[in-house]
Amino acid sequence: MAKKVPANNEDKKRSYYKYYLQDCAAGDPERHKLIDAGPGDPANALHIDNRNDLFLPGDLPGEFGWFQMSDGTGLIANKTFFPGVDGVMFDWWFAWHPIHRLRYACWDNEDHYDVYLDDPAKALDLSKSMRERHWGSIHNIWEDIGTGKADLLRIHFRKPSELGYDESKVDTEVCNALVCANVQVIGDDTMPDVPVVMTHFLRPCEGGSILRSRFWFGWQIIDGKAVKCIPDGVQIPAQAMVNLLHHNVKEFSNLSRILPALYAEEKDNWLD
Repeated sequence: MAKKVPANNEDKKRSYYKYYLQDCAAGDPERHKLIDAGPGDPANALHIDNRNDLFLPGDLPGEFGWFQMSDGTGLIANKTFFPGVDGVMFDWWFAWHPIHRLRYACWDNEDHYDVYLDDPAKALDLSKSMRERHWGSIHNIWEDIGTGKADLLRIHFRKPSELGYDESKVDTEVCNALVCANVQVIGDDTMPDVPVVMTHFLRPCEGGSILRSRFWFGWQIIDGKAVKCIPDGVQIPAQAMVNLLHHNVKEFSNLSRILPALYAEEKDNWLD
């Protein structure tokens, strides 16, 4: 049995503690085998400059896998079916979960250690929509993204239009939620900080929604434009992409399992 991240006696009093107690879904074993089989053809990778192609109907090439690009950058792509989930629930999750460490742990109780917000009052501002509560927020998270230790990630969520997305196409038949951010994976004495652009693109489908995730390693969006933020000649390590994709498959497989019930029970619980 996998070891869960720590919880304390106060956590046991919270109404959603039962989700922490559940076994974390690992995701489809075939997906994990595909990850370990090696990188995908970079010709099939969605280049960051073409990120609005996510709004095109149907699937794109390279909807799943990891890709090493010729300029040293990298990409991971994941696709997850969320039964019974709509855009309202998905946006709620990103406003709700960073308010307390245990909420974050319910997402992946084996790897999600801690979270704090630079501005927690914004997430609790009931006058704002769910999207407005996480747009502009900065999440500082400690999670094991496959390294065997708790890594620190600093995630700056942004309004989609600020990251160059055509926001007029959100809340249509091709997209019911779009959560995106500039991310820094904070390094240490042995590894520099790694810049990443993160996108979670939700699309309605029969029975729920499909989540299409992209992580562009080596990039940031600055003033709406993609900027390569690693030096020429530097290559994003393959293992970093492999590790994060394994983790992403796991955490979103588990979230897709718990979110409908969790939302129904906790959607108005902002203080516990």
